[in-house]
Amino acid sequence: MAEAPHITIGHHPQVGVVAAPSRDHHVTDHLLRRLGFERLDDSDLYVLADPARDPVRRTQLAVQALRAARQSVSADAAYDLHPGEHPSPPGDPTKAPPFATASAQQRRVQAATASSPARRGIAVTPSTPPVEHSHRPSPAATQQPAPHL
Repeated sequence: MAEAPHITIGHHPQVGVVAAPSRDHHVTDHLLRRLGFERLDDSDLYVLADPARDPVRRTQLAVQALRAARQSVSADAAYDLHPGEHPSPPGDPTKAPPFATASAQQRRVQAATASSPARRGIAVTPSTPPVEHSHRPSPAATQQPAPHL
């Protein structure tokens, strides 16, 4: 049997976007409050504050942030973003969109898992020698202005 998620996020018809933690824990409380959720009085539910200000996008970002913080999150489809997974085009469920090809997905995985040269401790040498700059005033700047008569 699968373990219950740490947090379940969905839409409540009366209060809007809600988050329901599976257990009362100070870390979960802290994370939800930092992400714009407020605890409802006499309830274990947290409601998204300021629901008129782009609730779908804010909740999508909150789901991503909670997962980045190693919380398992179950969310309604509108709030759940899975990078690399794209819905099938309407009318043909077997045809994948052109941007979801295997090679594109491999490139995204490689880019996401690649470490920068600075992080690996490798010195990067430029492919071209550095250009030396010097300032020489233009001939017009060295001439004396003509006297006004």
